[in-house]
Amino acid sequence: MLENELSTLGFTTLEIKVYLGLFKLGGSTANKISVETKLNRTNVYGALNKLMDKGVVSYVVKNRVKWFEAKSPSSVILLIKEKEAELKQIEKNIVNNLKNIPKADSETKNPLEASIFVGKKGLRLIFEEILEAGKPISILAAKSLQLRSFLGPYFLLWNKTRDQLRIKQRSLFPRSIRDTVEHEHSKYFSYKFLEDTFDNPTTTIIYGDICLFIQWSDEPIAIKIHNKEIARSHQNYFDALWDLK
Repeated sequence: MLENELSTLGFTTLEIKVYLGLFKLGGSTANKISVETKLNRTNVYGALNKLMDKGVVSYVVKNRVKWFEAKSPSSVILLIKEKEAELKQIEKNIVNNLKNIPKADSETKNPLEASIFVGKKGLRLIFEEILEAGKPISILAAKSLQLRSFLGPYFLLWNKTRDQLRIKQRSLFPRSIRDTVEHEHSKYFSYKFLEDTFDNPTTTIIYGDICLFIQWSDEPIAIKIHNKEIARSHQNYFDALWDLK
């Protein structure tokens, strides 16, 4: 796991072996590192130079011999922060460049009105879109709380972000799962319970002119339909159920 995480920060396989070997040894010479890692001394020197460039290794000279030392974990944290700053700049550049791409004439362009999202990554992507839309949300939940259990901690974070953005959400749950629903109401979140006769195997989410239908299975499929009339009809149905209680 540690090797994989260092790899995401740009460490090569050779650099990882030398860095972890040095961390285990403490202050050490290239020869000792070579013995510990079972790597050629020339390769060890090359990796040490790259690690010093990254700022995670330093050295001192004792009796004309270089003694290398792995710096504290804070040096790796600094690399992470630098990577975050780099990614933010990349994000900014991408957004600005996309905005400057000329769009096709709306009269000749035929935009897609339906999209399909699959699995956890797909659901997280579409839930980010829901936050970006900033529209009131109506959710007709299925018989069990698959959405919460499937998305795990992300679902709690998403709800917290939605509340901070002051996006109102109303949810309708089947009465059979009443005991498993947290009984919390807030200024931006409210819910009611319906008789199980109104239960549906899918979860329906309505926001703005968009309807989202989630079919639950081992690999959930979400169908997103962007159509004002369809969204309005499902919103009217939701409102009618909401007013029953």
